[in-house]
Amino acid sequence: MIKSQHAFTLIEALITLSIITILIVISLPMLQDFLHHTNDEILQEQLLRAIDLAKFEAHARGIPLVFCASKDNKTCGDDWADDQIVFMNENEDGIVKNREQILAVIQAQPLHGSVHWRSFPRYRHYVLFSPTGLTYSDNGTFWHCHAQSPMWAIVINKSGRTRVVYPDRNGAINDSHGQPLPCDDAHQHVFTRPVPVTPFSPAEVNVNVLHR
Repeated sequence: MIKSQHAFTLIEALITLSIITILIVISLPMLQDFLHHTNDEILQEQLLRAIDLAKFEAHARGIPLVFCASKDNKTCGDDWADDQIVFMNENEDGIVKNREQILAVIQAQPLHGSVHWRSFPRYRHYVLFSPTGLTYSDNGTFWHCHAQSPMWAIVINKSGRTRVVYPDRNGAINDSHGQPLPCDDAHQHVFTRPVPVTPFSPAEVNVNVLHR
C-alpha cells in the first residue's frame, strides 16, 4: 500500500516565513527594552556596592577614602562610564600617589546612555569619605540617563547612606530643590559615553578588592 506524503507548497512556506518575520520584528523592541532594564539595574547595583565598600573601609581603617571613576585604574577621571577605583587618601585631594593606596578596582560594564555625578555644596569629581564613614559633602547624586531621560538616581547623604529614586509619573527625577535632573550634554559636570547594548549577568558585576 502506497502511503500518501504531504509537503509544503511554496505559498505555505512563504506564509510561514512571513509570520515568523513579523513575530521577530514585534519581539525585538521588547527584547531590547528587557536588556536595557537588566543592564540599568546591574549598573545601579555596582555603584551601590562600591559606595558601601568605600564607606565601610574608611570607617574600618580610620582614614579618608576616595571612590572615583578611572580610565587607567590608577588616577581619578571624570567619566563614570569608565572603571572605578577605591583608594586610601590621607591628603583628601583625590590623587593616587602610589598603587599601594588602591584597595579595589571596579570593572566597568557595557553601558547604554550616560552616568552623571554631582555633589553639594562643593563639587568634586570623586566621592570622599571621612574616617568616620561620613561624606565631605552635604549630599551627592549619581543618575543614569538613556535617550535623554533619567532611568534612576542614587542619592548619598552626609552620613553616607544611599537611597534609589526612580522617575515620577512625568518621567522626571527631581533634586532636593525640586529641579529635574538633566540629561543634556550641555549641563555642567555631565559625562557621557554612549556604548552599544550588550547583555550581561549579575555574576559579571566585578568589584575586585585588593587586600592591603
